[in-house]
Amino acid sequence: MKAAIISDIHSNLEALQVVIKDIKKRRIKRIFCLGDLVGYGANPNECVEMCMKEADVIIAGNHDWATIDKTSIDKFNPIAAEAIRWTRKNITRQNYKRLEGLKLTHTIKELFLVHATPQKPENWNYLFSLKDFQGQFSNFRGQVCFIGHSHIPAVVFQDANGYTDFLRDNPFPLIKNRRFIVNVGSVGQPRDLDPRASYAIYDGNRRYIEIVRLNYNVLLTQQKILDSGLPEFLADRLMIGK
Repeated sequence: MKAAIISDIHSNLEALQVVIKDIKKRRIKRIFCLGDLVGYGANPNECVEMCMKEADVIIAGNHDWATIDKTSIDKFNPIAAEAIRWTRKNITRQNYKRLEGLKLTHTIKELFLVHATPQKPENWNYLFSLKDFQGQFSNFRGQVCFIGHSHIPAVVFQDANGYTDFLRDNPFPLIKNRRFIVNVGSVGQPRDLDPRASYAIYDGNRRYIEIVRLNYNVLLTQQKILDSGLPEFLADRLMIGK
């Protein structure tokens, strides 16, 4: 099986279009989406509709659930909460219903898909440090867990002896006696000081995973955010990937 894994689109249509085009150019037939289709950006309806059309599997993210009142925005920062309120006002009833149908996890062969963490995914915890990742390996089956949520691409492996560390090779081989947690980064709002859209390719036949970065029309996305009345900060951060 070969698949593209995307996450954290955040209503950024320009970035999503570039990513989908690249996936099709590579003739990758399957797309798995790890959630946060909406929030922050100005095109929630178009992004939900494109993901529903193109993705084989879609997992719920915290911004998706916040939009449909399944997750409280009380712990969101003020700008994120404002963007959710804007999204609630602008999303269509049909797309609202589509978000309601999203589940928290999905397993397909050796892959476990979740937005935030394998352990208690509904709590929307973040994985940043090696210690954060270490505690998660016992909470999923299979060789690879794909996550998003932090918007920062990262790969952590654990070997048969329990040794755990970050990997910096890209692409990297799927070694038999290792298990992996892979953060695929964000399509629509990267936060690793690289403004390019991010997604991952999983190749189960050739046994490797690759993180792909792509340029897109950031200026157009920024202008849409400003024109929509969303906070200016949401436009500014896209240029610097933070």
